Amino acid sequence: MTQEKQLDAVDDIAQLIFEVFGVKLDISGGWGYSHKDAVVINSLDMPADQFLNLFANLRANVAMHLTQEEHERYAGISVHFLDGEKFSIENKTFDHVRFETSAMLESDYKQVIQEYKDNYGKNKDFDMQAHFEKRKNLTIKLVTDFWFQGLKEHCSDE
Repeated sequence: MTQEKQLDAVDDIAQLIFEVFGVKLDISGGWGYSHKDAVVINSLDMPADQFLNLFANLRANVAMHLTQEEHERYAGISVHFLDGEKFSIENKTFDHVRFETSAMLESDYKQVIQEYKDNYGKNKDFDMQAHFEKRKNLTIKLVTDFWFQGLKEHCSDE
């Protein structure tokens, strides 16, 4: 995977997120791949950085795990905020945010986790450094873009 699979538009993104993850977000719009399908933030009941991290994790898990064929699923999905900037496009203000998303094919992830469980503290010859180097080599990293509308209006922490 060299880039995150783009998800198809849905009628009610907030309802889908609630049904899949049990998380209530007061949002509408799209998945945030561009300003044209920005995530519209209607209200926030958490700090903006927490919301951004949560949404990035949710989208990554849907795109990289839940909508993939079994042999193409990723696990150990993690997102890390890189940067963000504001844009004014067609008299609307957007926040463009970038995250680095890291993950490992689920089959590889299961193997290295089992290897760790089987050996850590049990096998004196277990090479921890080699194990973590293997994990690093199996991990992919992607830079993912997110577009939001209404973020500033709902930030109590700015």
